[in-house]
Amino acid sequence: MSESAGKALDILFYMAKAGDEVSLARMSKETGINKATALRYLSVLESRGVVERRPGGWSLGLSLFELGSRVPVRELVVEKVRPILDRLARESGESSNLACLAGDSAIYLDRAEANRSLRMRSAPGDRLPLYCTGVGKAILSQLPEERIRAILGPGPLPKINDSTLTEPEDVIREAQRARELGYGVDREEYEVGLTCYAMPLQLPGSDFAGAISISGPSARMRNPEAKERFLNLLKEAKEEALRAISPYDYDQNTTAPSVSSISSII
Repeated sequence: MSESAGKALDILFYMAKAGDEVSLARMSKETGINKATALRYLSVLESRGVVERRPGGWSLGLSLFELGSRVPVRELVVEKVRPILDRLARESGESSNLACLAGDSAIYLDRAEANRSLRMRSAPGDRLPLYCTGVGKAILSQLPEERIRAILGPGPLPKINDSTLTEPEDVIREAQRARELGYGVDREEYEVGLTCYAMPLQLPGSDFAGAISISGPSARMRNPEAKERFLNLLKEAKEEALRAISPYDYDQNTTAPSVSSISSII
């Protein structure tokens, strides 16, 4: 990529993260691009409708919305994450999964199986409840509490088996816990004998809220040493997926929660 194109993209990504109108002085200070250079790039971008000059500064333009509406977000995420899922399944020896929020449920977008992995009853394209699956809890952990309550309703929630949480308040606590720990856990709440660990995947600037997970027999998944290994593999896969789907935002915020000190919590 040429230096000019790179600086123009840096300006666009910066403006997207800044949110509101941004003055030239602030942009120059926070990006390190001098005012004259920034103004030159902004003028070109303005001529294409990508940015707009307003009384309070500069903001993103409608042309970006038009371009963004044409991007098949889910398909692109699946394409970029698929090789990561394959490697995660191979290294863990268990099933690895990619899911995202779809209305009031989670939808499986892709899956990779290992030779010894337990065959799950759900498959890509299936919709799953958010409140009793690992990917669902990881997805809920990204949402504000008001939205979680709106999704869950007054309760009680349908009971899948004896381990399923059916009270919305319990599920909200699980979502808060997943937010604190950096991962959600399905403790045989959806399928008896199956445990799932899932970590959130969010695409900044998009309504995509997803999760990547490892699922397998509870006897293997809950072994303390194996659990720590699974969580570390999952954390590596999540970070690689974030770099693949949103490299700029990942580079700006590389802090990820450590799992070594919390892996004993089921």
